Amino acid sequence: MAAEIQNVPLDRSPSPASAPPVASAPGPRAAALQKLYNDAINHVLKTCSYDNFAKCFPTPSREVPQSMRQLHEQFNEKLGNQLRSNFEDVLRDRNVVPSLNELDRLVEEAKRRKTRAQEEGVESSPMPPHTLPAAQLYLAHLSPSLAQASQDMQQQQEVTQAENSELLDRVLQQRSEIATLVQGLENVVADLDASVAALKPEELDALREEGRDVDEEMRMVT
Repeated sequence: MAAEIQNVPLDRSPSPASAPPVASAPGPRAAALQKLYNDAINHVLKTCSYDNFAKCFPTPSREVPQSMRQLHEQFNEKLGNQLRSNFEDVLRDRNVVPSLNELDRLVEEAKRRKTRAQEEGVESSPMPPHTLPAAQLYLAHLSPSLAQASQDMQQQQEVTQAENSELLDRVLQQRSEIATLVQGLENVVADLDASVAALKPEELDALREEGRDVDEEMRMVT
């Protein structure tokens, strides 16, 4: 799998350069949208005039007009604040301002490219993306992902190779320690065999007799 990813011809369609950071302050389109919504809110609040509001509550308007006017002002103020707050929530949740700012940036970039092309005398227009072959389109979209996947897999292979090398060194060290221990035991056995071979028969008999005496004494004690 790693070989297949590494063999993908990533240079067939170069990846586009990363876009510059998008400003968080409202651009022309975002500002126009906010102004349009504020104008709509102001129009709604103007429509809800005191006369229209008082018609909904004729008795209180006649009996306590001052209180009704205060209620009307508080109602309009609260309604306007609620509408603006809901609109701000929508802008934030839907990421509207950065998206419109990005659209402004793309439009300005397209205008600059068109102007530069006209100044350089380029007559042919760039090929529209929807007319490109399918293979070129999907390679352009997949190239960054495939390159990142290939890099990640290569890093994993390097980590695995390092772990395997460390494990091999540890196994070789353990084998060396085992070989040293076995050699030491063989030397001890050889020394014992040499000591036994060096003893005379009468010395062996004396050692056997001494061993029997010690064994009998131990039995008597127990």
